[in-house]
Amino acid sequence: MNRQYFEAVVEGQFDLVKGFVFGFLEGQGIPSGAVFAREHHVKGSSELRRVFRVLAGQEDQARVLVDGDVCRSLKEAIARVEEVLPIKLVAVKEIARAQFAFTYEAFTKEMGDELKGLFTNLPEGVSVADYSVEEKVDPESKGIEAYAPLHHYEVKAQGRITGPVRPVIDFYDRLERHSLISPGEIVLEFS
Repeated sequence: MNRQYFEAVVEGQFDLVKGFVFGFLEGQGIPSGAVFAREHHVKGSSELRRVFRVLAGQEDQARVLVDGDVCRSLKEAIARVEEVLPIKLVAVKEIARAQFAFTYEAFTKEMGDELKGLFTNLPEGVSVADYSVEEKVDPESKGIEAYAPLHHYEVKAQGRITGPVRPVIDFYDRLERHSLISPGEIVLEFS
């Protein structure tokens, strides 16, 4: 069963916020209870807006994705230290789901089958939408080297992964390590 996640926007220097959150989680004995949007390709406000905030001398913000139980405890912990640390909770939003677009391309049947298999064996609650796969087999180009303009086999695909935030981020991290897959930024949808 997938847990409900929230995005907590914490004003303050990113490293300080990250250290505080991980210290809090460690002190509470909560393993891997937070995901920092900046470190996991989760789309946020525009980079231009972020640059303006930094140039205007406003503190940076960290977007922390946490489950409901951790969110309540974290809000209380930040409220207790606001007077002694330059961090402040500025917003909490419930995340309905997450999604990201992807493409892949391969030039061997074995790699094509491996890639197609990744998108048929999805984590619980995660689905693929708008998925189109185009395979071409050209018998005349059999035996041509892998970097030639013609290939015996070619597969190209595109689609969108959608589902609960934590399984989508974990699946994204898995796909990101594959050199033939190009995942786009993760987009959060709020309740």
